[in-house]
Amino acid sequence: MYRRVLFTLCTLGLIGGCAQPQWSMEPPEKPGVPPEMAKLARFLGTWTGTAEMVSPSPEEMKAETPEGTEEMPESFAGGGKFEWTLGGMFLKGQGWHEMGEGQRMNYVEYWTWYPKAKKYRTSSYTDWGDSMQGWAWFGPDDNTLRFKGTGVNAQGAKSRGSGMLTFTSDTSYEWRWKESGPMGKMEFKGEAKRER
Repeated sequence: MYRRVLFTLCTLGLIGGCAQPQWSMEPPEKPGVPPEMAKLARFLGTWTGTAEMVSPSPEEMKAETPEGTEEMPESFAGGGKFEWTLGGMFLKGQGWHEMGEGQRMNYVEYWTWYPKAKKYRTSSYTDWGDSMQGWAWFGPDDNTLRFKGTGVNAQGAKSRGSGMLTFTSDTSYEWRWKESGPMGKMEFKGEAKRER
């Protein structure tokens, strides 16, 4: 008896599931670009900038650096370009920044609007094997962006970070970033200017 009831319930469940599809059989309609993407137009163009380490301080870094190792520079240069991609559904940034001792890290990043969270979803990747995914959102004045994300490096070590970026004019911004990861807690600040 139990087996017959169970069989009947399963059969009705299958018939009910087949009779009412969960999706439309109409051809899908391509969505338009979310209006929130227009706020990111301020990033379009080619940028150059500098960054410096706030914490640990140069003195603290020197105390931790093995003898004979080249000292970390006090500031780092960088640059990149932002452009629309995939029909404006994503903002793509691609660039580089110095890593000390004559080395560079190249990166690519993508931004898109995620309506359920009402935030921008961000993803970045580097040629050093690092990746980071996170969220960004504008403050009430649409002049300041806040970020939060988690990442992993080529060796599988995890990190998490948060920061903010403030436009100081239509062609410049300042930023700050705090991160906890395989090298401990670090904080950076910098500025960037649009060249064209």
